Amino acid sequence: MADPLDELRTLKTQLRELRWTTQADSLKTLARESARRPGARGGISKATIGNVINPDNSTMPRWETYEIFIDTCLHLVDRAGAEPPPGGGDRQVWRLRYIQVRDALGDNGEPLDEEASAPPVEPAVAEPDSARDPPGRRRRSPVWLTAAAILAMGALVVWQVADKDGPAPDAPAPVSPLSFCAELGGKRILEDSFTDATSGWPDRTGQSEYVAGSYHLTAAAGIQMVHASAPVPVLADSCTEAVVRMESGFGGVALWCRAEPGDFARRYFFAVSSTGHWSIAMGQPLESRVAVLASRDSLPGLNLAQPTRIGASCRSAANGVDLVVSVNGEGLRYVDPDSRLTTGSVGVVGWSWLLDPGATSSAVVEEIAIWELPALN
Repeated sequence: MADPLDELRTLKTQLRELRWTTQADSLKTLARESARRPGARGGISKATIGNVINPDNSTMPRWETYEIFIDTCLHLVDRAGAEPPPGGGDRQVWRLRYIQVRDALGDNGEPLDEEASAPPVEPAVAEPDSARDPPGRRRRSPVWLTAAAILAMGALVVWQVADKDGPAPDAPAPVSPLSFCAELGGKRILEDSFTDATSGWPDRTGQSEYVAGSYHLTAAAGIQMVHASAPVPVLADSCTEAVVRMESGFGGVALWCRAEPGDFARRYFFAVSSTGHWSIAMGQPLESRVAVLASRDSLPGLNLAQPTRIGASCRSAANGVDLVVSVNGEGLRYVDPDSRLTTGSVGVVGWSWLLDPGATSSAVVEEIAIWELPALN
């Protein structure tokens, strides 16, 4: 595990790089500009900015200070017609990076500004597969997020140097045949390629609809989720497998299982985002939060603009609910020992994380199949 202070130094180095792209001639100029931003409440001082961008300063800035600094820098970069550092032009990336570092410092007792308040979303920390925890390691509790944060965490980008021997960034991983669920046994109760527009999925124009032999989930700008329950009975032990892709915009696709009645009810999510993040989570939308149970930041060759196969299994086991997500044949497992979700609907959700008014994200489900599984012994 990376040293939290090293993560803080990396973050401050990135902030310093962002400062230089503003073309402001001094920190005094930057401070003066910060006071002019909407909601800046007087801006931030030159000394504070110096601390924010100093990698040798081990104090985590307050969220309000950080937000004003990012907003001011991106405004100046735009005004100068310049380009921010790679990946540094997205406010949501900066937001999630702050959460990641702040949470790492807090968890490890490292220096943390006592006034460092939380941004509107809770920490989106990747939780490891419980089966891979090394012996003797303290098991961490699930990380609680706002309902929007499970979507936003797909925007989390860590600056890194690509492995020159690795796969090309845009090279799609091969789409494996429907095998993940079939190998688990059970009975296939639905298989749909959406050529029949009367097969029973929700049909809402502009949101969830049949389009030319596929099923489209379209979410408007902002943080929005579009749910579609599968036309099958409620299930306790199930596996769902689908071929999906993002047709446009920024966001992702998730399968779900054991959902309680209603779009805004508890359920398990199995998600993959347009930035390559994939995860297992348990949602409680009525409480505006989601627990990230297990996640990975990337998968070599994954490109959600290309057809991507995602599978999700939920099965009762002696030690809890066994949850597995499979993306293009790669799996991630988590056993939830304290689950209160015993049965429910299954389905698919598309989401958007766009800020431009009028913009939309469109996720496409090309085919889907659902199995009813036997419980694990």
